[in-house]
Amino acid sequence: MRLTFVASTGLPIPRPNRMPTGYYVYISTPYGQYSTFEASAMDDCSVSWNETLTIHERPQTLFKRLMSIFKSEAVRLEIRASYESKPTLDQSEVVCAFDTTFKQLLAEDGPPKLHSDVGDKRVSLELKAGDTHEKNVVIFGETGSGKSSTINTIAQKQVAKTSNDAVGCTTKPKRYSVDIFGQNFALFDTAGLNEGTKGEVPQKQAKEQLNRLLKERMRHKLPLDGIDLLVYCVYNTTSSRAILNTYNAVYSGIYRKKRVPIVVIVTGLESATSMESWWDNHKETFKDMHLAGHACVTTVQEYAGIPPDHTDRVAQSSETLRNLIMNTCSVPVVDDNLPAGTCLPCGQWTEW
Repeated sequence: MRLTFVASTGLPIPRPNRMPTGYYVYISTPYGQYSTFEASAMDDCSVSWNETLTIHERPQTLFKRLMSIFKSEAVRLEIRASYESKPTLDQSEVVCAFDTTFKQLLAEDGPPKLHSDVGDKRVSLELKAGDTHEKNVVIFGETGSGKSSTINTIAQKQVAKTSNDAVGCTTKPKRYSVDIFGQNFALFDTAGLNEGTKGEVPQKQAKEQLNRLLKERMRHKLPLDGIDLLVYCVYNTTSSRAILNTYNAVYSGIYRKKRVPIVVIVTGLESATSMESWWDNHKETFKDMHLAGHACVTTVQEYAGIPPDHTDRVAQSSETLRNLIMNTCSVPVVDDNLPAGTCLPCGQWTEW
């Protein structure tokens, strides 16, 4: 769990005749102890930290059924006044303490603003909490559909290599760690489909690579090792038949049975009158698909001389994609009847 300490207000001065050199937060959990850096109090008796600590990383062997035990574990936070540079615990004084749990800190509506009464003052501690485990997102689609550019748009920076050529630039699955609103995501870029036999990755090889990646991600019982979301990238000029064939080939068998969510991202709409209008004009193509959501975007990166309206669409697309991933990504359902390590069958490829 990542805990970001934002600020504290109402801090008392423990010793009236001596000002502390600063304040810091000391955190104690069943898994270890942690401290923020020391910060000076301002005239209004407040402190600003803006420091993020990894308070606890869930063990990779922890099963989902044990999560309730983890979340009930107690967490104690103390604001301490220090009088020495780099103080030890016996060289600082506890100003106030807050007792909470991991469950409270990871609440869906955000961690509470903690309060503690000290004399005639009410001390508050503002913080933000986020899950440290990465959610796994596999991105697939035809060559030139903008998969790598989609990753860069989500990451809001250049992390994946891109190409303007018809020949794909991703030759094998690549993993990128991306932060979205404080949550860690692992985005898997894959080789483009339907590239033909003369491309960087022939069609047969691209299908085998994607098939192998999906099977490896789905073969574990542990939710941390599965697939949290499938993202199908479609370029706006792709034919309806090609879209349906790719969807039916990939999202079949175990993926639909296990209720792995899938979304469609339509790219290349920077010059459209309205990006979302593309969906209104083509939604019949997707009517029989089991989609958790969709987005109509541009994945063009900003460049010198980019038209102002394109700049606005780039920013809008980034926000749309980040919200889509955040809102549709979920822990996959795991079949508890299978022995640990069982390799689940993968969907059968159809001819396209």
